[in-house]
Amino acid sequence: MRVGVIVAGPAVPAWQSACVRALQALDGVAVDVAVVSGAPAFARGLAGRLAGPAFARTPASALVRRPASVPGGCDVVLDLTGTAAAASAREGVWSFRIGEDGDVRQPFVREIGRGSNTVDVELVRRIDGRNELIRRGRFSVARRYASTLRWALFEAACWPASFVAALRDGQSLRAAPLAAKHPRPQLAFVDHVRFAVRLPLLCAGYIPEQLFEVTEWNVGLIAGEPRRVLEPGPLEIRWLPRPARATFIADPFLVERDGRRVLFVEQYAYDRNRGVIEALELNADDEVIQRQTIVDLSGHLSYPYPLEIGGALYLVPESCALNEVGSFRCVEFPWRWERGPVLFPAFDGVDATVFEHDGRWWALCTRISRGATLALHAYYAAAPSGPWLEHPLNPIVVDVTCARPAGQLFRVDGALYRPGQSSADSYGCGLAIARVDELTPQTYRETVVCRLDLGGHGRYADGTHTLSFANGTIAIDGKHVYHDLRKLGWVLSRLTNRFRRIGSARAKPSPA
Repeated sequence: MRVGVIVAGPAVPAWQSACVRALQALDGVAVDVAVVSGAPAFARGLAGRLAGPAFARTPASALVRRPASVPGGCDVVLDLTGTAAAASAREGVWSFRIGEDGDVRQPFVREIGRGSNTVDVELVRRIDGRNELIRRGRFSVARRYASTLRWALFEAACWPASFVAALRDGQSLRAAPLAAKHPRPQLAFVDHVRFAVRLPLLCAGYIPEQLFEVTEWNVGLIAGEPRRVLEPGPLEIRWLPRPARATFIADPFLVERDGRRVLFVEQYAYDRNRGVIEALELNADDEVIQRQTIVDLSGHLSYPYPLEIGGALYLVPESCALNEVGSFRCVEFPWRWERGPVLFPAFDGVDATVFEHDGRWWALCTRISRGATLALHAYYAAAPSGPWLEHPLNPIVVDVTCARPAGQLFRVDGALYRPGQSSADSYGCGLAIARVDELTPQTYRETVVCRLDLGGHGRYADGTHTLSFANGTIAIDGKHVYHDLRKLGWVLSRLTNRFRRIGSARAKPSPA
């Protein structure tokens, strides 16, 4: 397979260099790089000075293995110049559309200036006179402009290689029709002023947030089947009693077994600075009659996902702090648990959600290294014990408003639905429900059909990020944000302990 890449000389932004090198690393793919002059470079001014590592310059000559003019006779042409270069290829001419302006010189300046919390990047192709969308990613606007560019552009840089690899392996490219966009007027002076004003505002709240802001999560119960979350109208939530101050419970998974109803949750204490897994037994009136910590490790734990295999019950908690996706087997429900198999060793998976579908086992998760709330990855196996194979189109979803798993998948009228977290405005600000239209070892498609927020639900109206279901009851969590001066003490205590550990490590005599 042959891929032609067109870059603008004499220097290439680092994110484009990463894109080319990912293509060049593919086995069975020949990459010709053509360097053209006169294409737009990153604009000078405030945006250019703040661009950071994504726009560090790499000599274009460093990417050229075989000198080429504008490539011809290629299977794919990737145009990184932003100029709609005149070229053609069997699978079309691919390019990136960065932000609503498609401006490779000043990405996202208009969106950030007007106060948007998210920005988009699209990988599109021009083929047979029509434009098609290969992938769209939605990213959070970070506090620093350089961070926004780094997450968005380096993530997008991985996409062409994954789709070229799929074509190389004989898969067809599923692209959606893309309506022509009306050209936007060039950025005006007022756009740059708004951009310059918004940047310090993004940073202004960071210090008080880190030193004084406390998030309190709690769990509520809703009467109804999974269909209820797809229906319009307010949810009638019965909240559990408010957690003790400076603690919370979140990530609820409801399990009914042996005649008992139990909520498995993350229990977090700010002074401890890590979560443990707790079991809360409920009576018929949804009152907590007994509670106990059941899993407590050295690293942070959350998202105690329940999984039944061959009649045995397991919990698969989020444990990326330990760099694994492990499990715990129930010895005596619900209080006694023992270490089970590690599903993914040496792996930074977040909120792994494991289920069976069409004769295969699937695991969906995000990854710390690719953004904990940004990019959904899929893995499949013949059995939960593995071996697990990576989906060739990973990440299958890149969208900060729905990618991260948010609880159990469920079926309504034969259709499969996936809850996903939104962190567009803040972490766990809401839930998206996506219908899974296609899930195979080669393909993935989903459609977001509705979104949930808890506005109007009293104390816990500031967000939600986990759903689970059991026999006519829906468990959901909600958050309340407040300020507490004691958090400053917790932060200082953690810093002091960290400096002590560093000092102790330096004071240890080196082995002879």
